[in-house]
Amino acid sequence: MQFHLLNGMQAREGDQPVQLGNRQQRLMLALLLLAEGRPVTIEQLIDKIWGDDPIKSARRVIAQYASGLRQRLGKPLLPPYEIGYVAKTGREQVDVHRFHDLVAEARPLLRADDTQAVHLLRKALRQWGGGLLPGEPLNRLPGPGAAGARARLLGEHRAALLQCLEAELRLGRHTQLVPELQDLADAWPLDEDVTRLLMLALHRAGRSSDALTAYDDLRRALLDDGNDPGAPVQELQQRILRQDPALAPPAHSYEVNPPGAIMRSSAEIGKDAVRLVTEAVRGESWTSQPVEMLELVRLHFAGDEDAQRTLVQVEADPADMVAVAAFGRVLEACLDRDQTFLKAARLLVEQASRAKAGGPSISAELIKNASVYHAPVHFSGDFNIS
Repeated sequence: MQFHLLNGMQAREGDQPVQLGNRQQRLMLALLLLAEGRPVTIEQLIDKIWGDDPIKSARRVIAQYASGLRQRLGKPLLPPYEIGYVAKTGREQVDVHRFHDLVAEARPLLRADDTQAVHLLRKALRQWGGGLLPGEPLNRLPGPGAAGARARLLGEHRAALLQCLEAELRLGRHTQLVPELQDLADAWPLDEDVTRLLMLALHRAGRSSDALTAYDDLRRALLDDGNDPGAPVQELQQRILRQDPALAPPAHSYEVNPPGAIMRSSAEIGKDAVRLVTEAVRGESWTSQPVEMLELVRLHFAGDEDAQRTLVQVEADPADMVAVAAFGRVLEACLDRDQTFLKAARLLVEQASRAKAGGPSISAELIKNASVYHAPVHFSGDFNIS
């Protein structure tokens, strides 16, 4: 028999649900299961089920609940006990115990073996359901005991989740984490730790402007409650603004690629990046990627006068092949040195390649960028606008 407390409150024998009685009787079972094999006295059960104002017949009702549970679950699972009751279950039968055991196994491995720690923490979080957002523990069960357990379990889930995400960022999985972190930030708009991790993942994925937007979203949400972001998030925002090199992803993060993926060299990425930049300068960009690549290069070259000079020459005359070649050499050298820059450029190149394969299209982002930079936009023919 399996018991599920992390996402509702139910018991199953194989594929069949087991009827557990009314809400307070189910709460009594949940309290016994949460005790992890330790006896729970009648006084403790009364306090957790009814609080400070128990009914006069509380002890008799507790005995009735125990009798009803024995009929449904069997006497070996809920045997009589001198001063209270105890649930005799294996730890593998209860999702809460599996969650606790997996987290306890993972925590000593953090930083020492983040890969294995993440494997265990992800498995622990799956005890709550399919995604990273938790279900509602002891859902719809009344009483102070349920409320206290619910708050405690949700706190334990959040702690394990943050440890898992931080370990995955140390492993260089920032790009894969962005969608999950965005979902978490949407669900928990006031959670500064989640937004901090989202900002770091976005920045490492070459999306610094989106990282700063995430900070602004958090600041506005907190302002509605009369608060400001805490020091850690504010500090990260400032480091992103000044492009702190210490925020770069770990070097090994580019060694792990999706199965079957073909990683192109920095020289190949550089050639395509040069092509996108010249398209943007000539006004021949029908998707957003050339304009975004030009802005990415401008941002990266901002602190290097020699690099800026090669870009200025291309912007002055994109037909000057000597200037374009010099720009390409400088760009390739920068891609070789800076993995964050390489990752961002590769993403834009791949997006541009997919857009080209799908036929002519115009991105709304291009129109927005053009309006920001006061660039003329002219369309002719049939296009897909996305």
